[in-house]
Amino acid sequence: MLNVLKHSLTRQYLSRGVGCLLLVFSILLTDISLQESLGWGRGHKLIRTWAVARLPAWQKELLSPEDWQHLQSDYTSLQDAYAGGKSPHLEKYCVPPARLNLHDVGSIEASLPDIQWFIQQTLDHLARNEPDEAMKFLGVLCHWNEDPGCPCAHSSPVDEATLRRLLPPTADLANKNYLFGYGGIADIGNYTIPDEQYRPQLLGTTIPEAAARIYQHQRLLRTYAAALIIPLVQAEIAGNANQADLQRQTAAIYNAKHVADILYTLLCLHENRFATDEVEALNIQPLTAWEPDTKMQMISHPYYVTPFLVNQALDARRNLHPLAFAGESETESVITHGFGMGTPYTLNYKIGPGIVFDRFTCRVGLHPTAGETGKVAFAIIVNGVETARTKFMMPADKPEVIEVSLPKTDIVTVGLQTIPHRASNPLHNLAVWGDPNLIRAEHVPFRLDN
Repeated sequence: MLNVLKHSLTRQYLSRGVGCLLLVFSILLTDISLQESLGWGRGHKLIRTWAVARLPAWQKELLSPEDWQHLQSDYTSLQDAYAGGKSPHLEKYCVPPARLNLHDVGSIEASLPDIQWFIQQTLDHLARNEPDEAMKFLGVLCHWNEDPGCPCAHSSPVDEATLRRLLPPTADLANKNYLFGYGGIADIGNYTIPDEQYRPQLLGTTIPEAAARIYQHQRLLRTYAAALIIPLVQAEIAGNANQADLQRQTAAIYNAKHVADILYTLLCLHENRFATDEVEALNIQPLTAWEPDTKMQMISHPYYVTPFLVNQALDARRNLHPLAFAGESETESVITHGFGMGTPYTLNYKIGPGIVFDRFTCRVGLHPTAGETGKVAFAIIVNGVETARTKFMMPADKPEVIEVSLPKTDIVTVGLQTIPHRASNPLHNLAVWGDPNLIRAEHVPFRLDN
């Protein structure tokens, strides 16, 4: 009897112990799942509210106050609530065709179809007078464009461990994450978004065009936020709360402007209503305003560490200069934007969809600081095929104009390639790409708001 009692008590204690362990494990899992987001927390609502407030009156009148409130508050983190199936009823909003991670910047090949899908879903539900459904799809799209704007894991080019080796935490930060939202520093403090004037920008007059620029701006957003990570960590290490909040605020307002552009563009598409000056502004897109799809590589001096510079050029001693052409006088050589580049190198850009832009133009030549043995040919590579090439140009040559047609493929890769002559001196091969522009294709006529 005594042995039976012992076995019974042992089973009860084991059962209770296992139950307690399961309960604790369940709580931990729940706590972790509720903190899926690695970036903005309350920042989502601050950004969304600021963006909605900047919309023109005619757009605000398209939806009821309740619908706007849902977008600003209730539908700011639907993909966090769904988080891999926790809330099955949200699957229709959170699982687009390409099944991307809707917190990070994805590849252009997968992102463009999904962005277009979210835009189409939003517009379809608005057209059917189903604003609540439209706001859910739009809320997910906005969240996807908000997370990379946070100075955190969604934007950082390095991981948490590497960052902590570079910037060792103080005792106060020992148990705080630098890059992860939960228990981290990215979205704490008392920052706000300043109540400043901002006119939302039109990103396109068609769904493909809007998607192309939303994706490109999302990439720029990530780059901008990444530049604020180290200043934010340094401010936290120094115990300077005001400076830390300034970094969060700087990231949030840049992010909020991008979200305002998205909201504005989708409602312009819904109403087929576009301002003439904004449409004209879309016709020429400087390539320098886009993020390249290329890897840095070691090339000959002086561009051996950085193969190209945006809106600047190097001389043989690595001194910086404004862009100019050797074959032109100072009054002739007016370059508004472009690249200084060494040889040999190919600077690639992925643009899509291909129906958005139909031409690429630029001027090419050598920089005034190029030496007398500089001799470079310039080529344009489109989808892996050379479509244009200049002669070997020398410092005395006037710049040449290059214009190539772009195909209507889903993704168009445009490469700017410098080719050194075998008898040239790399130190003298100081190439310049002047005013590289994407030219917008003509689209179906639309109603202009004059």
